Amino acid sequence: MWTPGNGDSFENMDYSKNVVTIMPSVEMLVCFSHDMMRAKKACLLYAEKIDFKEMMQLRLAEKTDQRHMYITTVDSTSFHELKQDQSLNVTFAGFMDNVVRMLKDCQLGKLELHLASRDPNGSDFQLQFVEIRSFKNLIHLCLPCRSAPLNTVLYYINIMLDASHKKCFLLEQSVQQAQLELNSQQAHMDRVGAENKKLREALAENTHRLEEKHAAELLQMQEKVAKVNEQRSNELERNRRSISSIQTQLEKAIADRCDTQIALEQADKRNKALSDELSSCKSRLCSLKEQNDKLHAETISAKKHERKLEYKIEDLKQHTVELQEHIQQGNKEKANIAAELEAEKKILHTKRQALEIASEEIAKANQIILKQNQEILGHKKTIGWRTEVALQQEKAIKEKETLLSLRENEIRQARATIKELREEIPQQLQSMRQFANTLEKKYSKQILTLKERLSSTCSGKENRR
Repeated sequence: MWTPGNGDSFENMDYSKNVVTIMPSVEMLVCFSHDMMRAKKACLLYAEKIDFKEMMQLRLAEKTDQRHMYITTVDSTSFHELKQDQSLNVTFAGFMDNVVRMLKDCQLGKLELHLASRDPNGSDFQLQFVEIRSFKNLIHLCLPCRSAPLNTVLYYINIMLDASHKKCFLLEQSVQQAQLELNSQQAHMDRVGAENKKLREALAENTHRLEEKHAAELLQMQEKVAKVNEQRSNELERNRRSISSIQTQLEKAIADRCDTQIALEQADKRNKALSDELSSCKSRLCSLKEQNDKLHAETISAKKHERKLEYKIEDLKQHTVELQEHIQQGNKEKANIAAELEAEKKILHTKRQALEIASEEIAKANQIILKQNQEILGHKKTIGWRTEVALQQEKAIKEKETLLSLRENEIRQARATIKELREEIPQQLQSMRQFANTLEKKYSKQILTLKERLSSTCSGKENRR
């Protein structure tokens, strides 16, 4: 606020509406020099201006005793005098900006504020902005300053008191509001505490009930699981025994299959020997044809023995016809035997495939049993981990019961398949054995008949020769 002076119109309070602070009030050290005495005192500095007039005012008040107040007022006329005396090169606005900058430098310690007295009475002073140097101190600006009269001091003190009263009133209101809010919050906290206490008691009762229910259900589940585990162990032992017996049966079947393969190889060898004998018979027939040709030549040369030779030729022709018929029958029988061998090979191949399928099904059953064992171990672990809320445990128990029912159905299916395999494998082995025996009997009979025929034909040829 601007002070009411003798020559100014500051007594009108409307001017206070146009007063603007250039910078906020600051506390800084000011060096006082009076009658060769220097002292530094803490002062409060206020910088203000008026908008519609070129007027600036700096106000210094001692912090310990604000009755000692010093005012510097610069208007347009005094600014022109300062401009001429101190050779300033700025306008009034630039002057205010530079003054504000120097005040900030004084606050930072780059410059110092000196208040030097010009009058021995101590009413007129000079406000100096001094830069401390090692050789000589440099004065940047000197402003005229005067000590404030009593009415201005009281004016500013009253303004400060009014501001402090307003602040106190606002603080009291805020304290009252805060007290009311605290009281409401305390009442709310009491209500919440009572509700919380009730909820804790209810929660403790519910937890106790749930723990009792949970313990009882856990005991029941443990008993059920123990029973299920016993049943599972018994079923697993039975399955292992049945699997071991099936494996022994499979080993026997594999041995029988090897025997049948050996018998088939022997029959192949016999067929090869018979084919060699047939080739020798063909070669003998070729030789007989050559002999016939020679005999025809001899009959032409010796007509005397035509009748005897004709009888012999007729006998030989009949014998060759018989031999050809026997050869044709042997070829037919060989073709039939080869077709039967191919059919029997196909049947054996199908039997082998059936055995392989049976072994694969047994392996799958073993894998299913192993998976079920692993799942049972996993169920044991999960049952140990079930310590959650009762509702979740009930859901989990229902899911596990469904899974157990599914696993029991799978085990039943596996048992059914194992039983079917037990019934089918010995039947297949018996059928294969019977088939092998019939093959041996057929081939032995056919080979004997062929040998008898070949021996009879060979003996007839030798007798005729």
